[in-house]
Amino acid sequence: MADASLDKDINAQINELRSQIDKLSTELARRIDSASDRADEALSSARGKVASIADHARSEGRNVAQAARENPTATSSVLIVTALLGLFTGLLLGRLSD
Repeated sequence: MADASLDKDINAQINELRSQIDKLSTELARRIDSASDRADEALSSARGKVASIADHARSEGRNVAQAARENPTATSSVLIVTALLGLFTGLLLGRLSD
């Protein structure tokens, strides 16, 4: 008799554990679906923003190239000044490190 009662208790506990595992599996699947949906939305939003930023950068690049073609003297001056600033910065850093 004690063995039959013990078997029933163990079987009841096993059934309860199976039920809890099923509930946890269902909840986990729901949360994974929810997280996946949120990730898809974030990716879609980011994709749109990146495309917009890339278009803006292309447009600005075209504007800079056009300005450089229209003003070659100013472009040369800017490049020379930038090169000189780089040279002086390099010399200054070289002297400071000695």
